[in-house]
Amino acid sequence: MTENPPTGNRLVRLAVGAARGAAAPLLVAVAVQSIGNLVFHAVVGRTLDADSYGALGAVLAAMTMLSVPVGALQAAASALVAGRRSALSTTYRALRSVALWTAPAAALVLVGAPAVQQYFHLDALIDAVLLAPYLVTTAVLAAARGLLLGHRKLGTVAGTYLVGTAVRLALGLALAAPFGVTGALVGTVAAEAASLVLAVMGLHPGASRDAPPRVLKLQTVTLAAAAVTGLFLFSSVDLLMARHYLHGDASGQYVATATVAKTVLALPAALMSAVFPRLVAAWPREGRIRALASGAAIVVAPALLGGAVVALAPALLMKILYGNGFPGSGPLVQLLSAVAAVTSMVTVLTYAALARRAGTIAMAWVGSVIEVVLIHARHDTPADIATASVLALGPTLVALAVMEVRAWRRPLPQKAQVPPATADLRR
Repeated sequence: MTENPPTGNRLVRLAVGAARGAAAPLLVAVAVQSIGNLVFHAVVGRTLDADSYGALGAVLAAMTMLSVPVGALQAAASALVAGRRSALSTTYRALRSVALWTAPAAALVLVGAPAVQQYFHLDALIDAVLLAPYLVTTAVLAAARGLLLGHRKLGTVAGTYLVGTAVRLALGLALAAPFGVTGALVGTVAAEAASLVLAVMGLHPGASRDAPPRVLKLQTVTLAAAAVTGLFLFSSVDLLMARHYLHGDASGQYVATATVAKTVLALPAALMSAVFPRLVAAWPREGRIRALASGAAIVVAPALLGGAVVALAPALLMKILYGNGFPGSGPLVQLLSAVAAVTSMVTVLTYAALARRAGTIAMAWVGSVIEVVLIHARHDTPADIATASVLALGPTLVALAVMEVRAWRRPLPQKAQVPPATADLRR
């Protein structure tokens, strides 16, 4: 006998409870960060010419791509200390391990900087070189935030987002005018460094002198890294390929519209970090389909709401943010915001697969390959690239939904039954 998901009213109550519960500080901070990101792009988009702004957008997307795999460190670090006292040595050992793991990757980025410069048509080599320090800094920051989340220090985590936003706006915008793309990138790297300093300072009060030390193991984050990287590629590969295939104003237009549209994924991503531990706990329990359904409602609802808001007045939003630099972008913003909103469901289902350590996490990679093939086949205009994203999203979402809903509705063996799971984020 399969389990039935909870009613719509119950899902709404859970979503509202999460928004005003323990996740509230994090949601507010991520909302501020999202607004700050739009302000940053709006000012820089007016400061740089369209081609330079397209180059900046491509490097920023590459920075995000480099940081996404190490984002899995946040979940692993959180699990390392969640519900337990942790020694100060555990904190330092975890952060040191992450720095050592990412150092070789940063060295490879430095070696490959000339190739990155050529691929993205960058004017200065330093713009590609800055990817290396960003990689190490953002990796250690992800682990530090994970340790803070494990200690339930959501206020400190929220503070790291606020500090990073403030530094990026102040320094990045100040340097963008005289130094162009390079100045904006320096401000972005400095923002991550400032956030890391605050995170490390916040870790000390959570340490215990007599707690046993624990080790963050590389193999525990490998599966999570695969899932998170696949999700990033699925949601952002269009932007990277747009910079390669489109040039001049067309490149800048796609970067601008995609930046606005994909902002709707920021709040759901913050909620997903709170929902995922509940999915892990729910998988071996009765009632797990209810945990999946309520978790999906909590994550997807803000994405759909954000997508609807963007779609209502896309031309006005683009004019406010970028002036008259990208006329006629309204329909493209509407299409990409709808894609971003629906992609949040792919995110939930991929994390559901990760919670049960299933091979279906590879579906995001499959969807990315489909998208790359479609864009390679037709890429003459921004609309062609956006259409490829739509065509790749459909089969990926359907396949994931069929496999995951079937798995989560499957009853547990009698001997494996434990008390019902809950996805109530107010606790």
